[in-house]
Amino acid sequence: MRILFVGILVILFSLSGQGQKRDIVYNASLSGFVSTQKTLPFWAVSNRHGLMPNGNGTLLELGLYSDFTNKHKIQFAYGISAGGYLSRPGNKIILDQLFASARWRNLRLDLGMIHPEEQYNGVSSTNGDFVRSGNSRTFPGYNLRSEFIKVPLTKGIIAFKFNWADYMMIDDSYMKDIRLHNKSLYVKIKPHHRLEIIAGLEHWAQWAGKHPTLGKQPGSFSDYSRIIFAEGGGAGSTVSDSINALGNHLGREHLRINYLADNYILSFYHDIPFEDGSGTDFRSFPDGTYCFYYGSKNPEQWISDVIYEFYYTKYQSGSRHDRPATPDEIAKQDPNSHFYGRKVLGGCDNYFNNGEYANGWTLYGQVIGSPFMTPGLSGNLIRIINNRVIAHHIGIKGMAWKTTPYKLMLSYSKNYGTYKDKFNKDQFSGALEVTLPFHNLPFSVETGIYGDLGKLFKDNFGFTVKLSRKGKLLK
Repeated sequence: MRILFVGILVILFSLSGQGQKRDIVYNASLSGFVSTQKTLPFWAVSNRHGLMPNGNGTLLELGLYSDFTNKHKIQFAYGISAGGYLSRPGNKIILDQLFASARWRNLRLDLGMIHPEEQYNGVSSTNGDFVRSGNSRTFPGYNLRSEFIKVPLTKGIIAFKFNWADYMMIDDSYMKDIRLHNKSLYVKIKPHHRLEIIAGLEHWAQWAGKHPTLGKQPGSFSDYSRIIFAEGGGAGSTVSDSINALGNHLGREHLRINYLADNYILSFYHDIPFEDGSGTDFRSFPDGTYCFYYGSKNPEQWISDVIYEFYYTKYQSGSRHDRPATPDEIAKQDPNSHFYGRKVLGGCDNYFNNGEYANGWTLYGQVIGSPFMTPGLSGNLIRIINNRVIAHHIGIKGMAWKTTPYKLMLSYSKNYGTYKDKFNKDQFSGALEVTLPFHNLPFSVETGIYGDLGKLFKDNFGFTVKLSRKGKLLK
């Protein structure tokens, strides 16, 4: 991992020393936050890339980024950002982003730690991705990805894009040195210049690492091929990985339909999460995210963006993964099978949790995917304690009086815990963020009001003030 960071720094210095003209963008901000509880309200800390501490205090953020140059066929960009906070949970300095990127035609390679790109202009509760929302800190690695590439002989009607990535999870988790594999493939069909239909599949897998009691997990190249194709484990794998698939696999099936008007876009998307085969073959229906979005091309409207997202993750392909087999079912089974005497139902998907990778789909104690999937202490470990959820989310963005940008987030959820540990708790969380129209100041002033009301979190009211400045350094 040190070699990766050193390599990125070398690339950054070499790029910054090039004589070609490029724009360097900087930003700096200082935030103060206070609440009526020791922790901050839900929307004050969610989807902040893991930078916001969950307690009263202050946060300083600094960032420096370059754009892509167009002098050569292969274009380069880079960036670095960090945050430091003083708060009740403790003081800390966090390396947020450190990356170098190369772009050639429709292909791009990102090396290092980088935020996922913002979708739906920031009003979505999951950034349009149930599995990776931007809620947690970044992880180091590489990501080779493409823009949509038109398929020859289809007159531009059919196009596809993909990504292939590998990362390291470097937090202090139950298992150490966990590797992370990611890939996706999306197909876009555009039968009319105003209509787009996009469908795709995204796959993530946690693998390798050191288990505190089971020891080092399989991490060879042949094991990597098993991870790619979600095959069962070989020598050295656990019984669970031998029966099912090596590592912890999860992902989403995605459908998006866009109507492209001259001055706005209308969009519908549907994410179907999966943890195993029962999710990929739609046995988990009606689980998933259902979204409707309106986005104007004029950001100075009173309402420029509106989103409604509905979440349902309560079913999870049923309450049981298997049951005792009937005599007729046993007669048809292989006596050497690990499931001899059992009938596999494929239920209890238990989103974002796993047996061997006991912290599940979390990083530094924060869920990587939808923030409605709630992490918490279970025994002595942080894992997802609430993944059976029915939730409604409304996000609105615009500019009041053409001078005052604002964003409103309103969420209501019914939370049922997990199949193993059930509860029933309603929750409302809201946020109103406003950039004040102090145009004569050398920095912008942003304020936020946040609130929680319900049984999942303590009733809480919070307030933030953020002073920020952005600019360009021409080179």
